[in-house]
Amino acid sequence: MMINGALRPIAGSYDLWAAEALRRAEFDQANPGWNGTADKPPAEYQPLAFTAPQHLQGVPVPARKWIVSGWLPAGNVTLNYAAGGEGKTLLAQQLMTSVATGLRWIGLPVTQCRAMGLFCEDDDDEMHRRQDAINRSYGIQFNDLVDMRWTCPVGDDNTLIRFEADGSPVFTERYRDFREQALEFKPGFVVFDVAADLFGGNENVRQQVGQFLKHGLGSLALELGAGVLLNAHPSRAGISSGDLDGGSTGWNGAARSRWAMLTPSGEEGEPLDLDARILAKKKANYASRGDEIKLRWVEGVLVLDPKVMHGTVAGIGKGNAEAVFLALLDKIGTQGRHASDSRNSANFAPRLFSQHPDRHGFSKRDFEGAMNRLFASGQIRREHYGWASDKTFHIVHVDHFEDAKEALEGLP
Repeated sequence: MMINGALRPIAGSYDLWAAEALRRAEFDQANPGWNGTADKPPAEYQPLAFTAPQHLQGVPVPARKWIVSGWLPAGNVTLNYAAGGEGKTLLAQQLMTSVATGLRWIGLPVTQCRAMGLFCEDDDDEMHRRQDAINRSYGIQFNDLVDMRWTCPVGDDNTLIRFEADGSPVFTERYRDFREQALEFKPGFVVFDVAADLFGGNENVRQQVGQFLKHGLGSLALELGAGVLLNAHPSRAGISSGDLDGGSTGWNGAARSRWAMLTPSGEEGEPLDLDARILAKKKANYASRGDEIKLRWVEGVLVLDPKVMHGTVAGIGKGNAEAVFLALLDKIGTQGRHASDSRNSANFAPRLFSQHPDRHGFSKRDFEGAMNRLFASGQIRREHYGWASDKTFHIVHVDHFEDAKEALEGLP
């Protein structure tokens, strides 16, 4: 973590950019002359390429890349639904600040990378005021934000995709402009705010929604190797059901991850606390779902609710148990010690960590759940160590976040 003009070079902390160059070259080669419109299809049909899984024997399993572990995967689109005024734009701007500086976001470690955003509801002055509040909360200055960019074309036509009478998609000049500048800046995290200003189709037509999320924002996420966050307003049906989703199941189906943010309410729907918020993970294809983070609006910023003590979610969800697990795994590793995934081992990681003074209230059961999720997401794996004849295995941290060692600092 570096501030006051001494930020870590992007190339040294994030390895998606080399892959982006290859993706872009392959895309341009397969689509000569493509300008993002429906009347410029690929030059020729590309036959399907099949994988024979027996040839994967012995091939290292690629680690999954995350912008926020368990919450926002790289190379994919994540939706964040919230009613107007809940603070979804603020939350996105805080996440942009965190990834650009390497500072934790609402208590969770992030992958440091460049951040870029298209905001359609707030102008530059509002973004400036909001960023000033974020900077004061984070303890940074504006000149620390060298890896962050936003644009606020409020009042303009910001449609990224529209559809012809026959249903064929047309990517607009705005989309081509943003894509070109993104490929030049190479962000690892991109924010689009909000869907209503960007989607020029019928939100109830699955095919159009799929074209927007998969071929519009999804293809951009793949080209950049970036995590894309799309803010959206829930439909009336989504509000009534309490699920806070969009008008068509196509929205939920096309996104790999979906959040919802709301103010907690009573039995009659009345807000219990106007400054309280709950961020819920409604869908997660690559991690556990159902996690919740309790937040509070304080002096212009969303922070962890200080009233929440420890427990199964430790106030900020299971993701924090994973962060503590990784931090303790790194810590004992620097001491030359090993942690095992075997329940019969004396150094069974959940038991070992639950006895550690820096466990921050997490139990053996909490750590066991965190370990299983980390194995599932590819962030840890089981490896042999010692003599070749020894049948000894330990857990190693694969997808290493630069700030994992700091995850123990500042927690309740």
